[in-house]
Amino acid sequence: MKSFLKYLQESFISPNNGARYGQVIFLVGGAASGKSTAIRKFIDSGSYKILNPDDVKELVKKAAEKGHTAFSDLAGVNPYEPEGAAKFHQKLRDTKISSRYSRRLTSDPHRSELPNLLFDRTFSFAGEIEKISSSLRRAGYDPNNIHIVYVFTDVEVAVQQNRDRERKLKDEIIVSTNKGAKQNFIDLLFQRMRAAPVNGDYFMVTNNKVIKIKEAGKRLDREGEIARKVVSIIGN
Repeated sequence: MKSFLKYLQESFISPNNGARYGQVIFLVGGAASGKSTAIRKFIDSGSYKILNPDDVKELVKKAAEKGHTAFSDLAGVNPYEPEGAAKFHQKLRDTKISSRYSRRLTSDPHRSELPNLLFDRTFSFAGEIEKISSSLRRAGYDPNNIHIVYVFTDVEVAVQQNRDRERKLKDEIIVSTNKGAKQNFIDLLFQRMRAAPVNGDYFMVTNNKVIKIKEAGKRLDREGEIARKVVSIIGN
């Protein structure tokens, strides 16, 4: 029983002892890496507002179907087919709708507490983590309460998982987002991303296991056992 309880404790991600307000989780990982599974199996997400690009895509899709002029180029486009998904992704990047939506949540004047937010996105683009975390800090979030959960899957596995699921993306998107997410996580982990105010708990989810990499408010021991284990799994 003791070993089973220890396993549960190590496998469940609940930042700041399950605080109900003021926490942010960046769920980092390429497309088809298993982020949705990680939320379901390993993260105490009940008190979090999950910000998922797929939800934003659904809003844009409905707007296009209703004839909204800003999204007329997406009318009739299926966001869950490879070609359509690429168009939707580009539109979201060009219009920055996801960023505006998150700013609206954090600037609600009727809230007395900052809401818990979980950003379920690849975080594979250059500057993405710095930009969003800096915006959150300006909104009042403490860097020690901005946490990282990196979902690592081999690129070949992610490509196959994408091919086996209903909502497919192009292989090149799977490869580029998984490689980009990995590089951004490594840069953040080893303090190469100095402009990012992200100093909460760091976790890595891989092969259905959770590794806690560092505690909130502390620096990673670059030469320590955990750092060596992470590098041995994902490379450098």
